[in-house]
Amino acid sequence: MKFPLTQQLIDEARTYELRSACRDCFYWDARTSKCRHDWPDEGQRRWPLDAKDPDTGEVPSHVAFCKEFELR
Repeated sequence: MKFPLTQQLIDEARTYELRSACRDCFYWDARTSKCRHDWPDEGQRRWPLDAKDPDTGEVPSHVAFCKEFELR
């Protein structure tokens, strides 16, 4: 699911230490760097949420959240 990356979301993610990155998910296999459910990780590996895109160097306008994310 994609949501606009607002300043409020960035602030709340910092304040409450929210996690949404694949590396924090129960289903992430660090050994293979893949989701155990084979979901794509586009836009979900980034943390913090306002980190610059490594390809463009820009802060994205949207953030992606996986519906199956389960915090470890």
